[in-house]
Amino acid sequence: MQRIASALVLVPLVLGIIQYGSPELFVVLVLAAVLGGWREYVELSRNMGFQVYSWVGAALCVLLVICFYFNDYFSLWVLTSLTALFVAWYVKENQISGALDPVAYSFLGLIYVAGLMGSFILLRHQEQANLWLYFLFMIIWIGDTAAYFVGKILGRTRLVPEISPGKTVEGAIGGLIGSLGAGLLARYWFLPEIPLTHCLIMAFLCGTIGQIGDLVESLLKRSAGVKDSGSVIPGHGGILDRLDSLMFAGPALYWYHRFFL
Repeated sequence: MQRIASALVLVPLVLGIIQYGSPELFVVLVLAAVLGGWREYVELSRNMGFQVYSWVGAALCVLLVICFYFNDYFSLWVLTSLTALFVAWYVKENQISGALDPVAYSFLGLIYVAGLMGSFILLRHQEQANLWLYFLFMIIWIGDTAAYFVGKILGRTRLVPEISPGKTVEGAIGGLIGSLGAGLLARYWFLPEIPLTHCLIMAFLCGTIGQIGDLVESLLKRSAGVKDSGSVIPGHGGILDRLDSLMFAGPALYWYHRFFL
């Protein structure tokens, strides 16, 4: 019931902002997800025994989201980030031994959380942005649902038991078929001007990379020894738990759209 109640509140809210909200309101939505995801990454890192600079990182997350909004200044952000992280190390640690660890893990978290989620803003800049975001959601959500049920019913062969014992090869194949079906449905429902071949390629690409994103987040949780990345969404876990596949599939869709459509 918690999962259903959370979905009934959050899904209409997100879709409403995509359909009717201003670009600035959408950026606020992404920023909220980024900061929530960064907080979870900080806790996961601490559980793994790694130190990251939480407050400096949060500020750099905000700056990166702003860069995505203007679709510029990324090189300046990299320079600013590395400088700020090394200054944070010098002020807090000032020890040569293991100096690169907190800087590296902090920068990796920034790319993983803010860098990947920022692709949603780039998609929002495209023509018919709301339709492309719906396309992405359909690919991932229908694919995840298909993978779950196929895995439950037909799953026999473990996919990567060391990372995620519950995932099976059969479920992964079912998820890809579900993603392809979602791409086909989206094409005839609201993207009729897009060639069918492109829709199916994008569905396969996003479905595959989305599953990899799911495994990456599972690896983080298993390394940290936790079941969920957080508890901010009742019945669903954390921000990273809900967006792990979308975070990887979003950039894939954006770059395919930019180069081929």
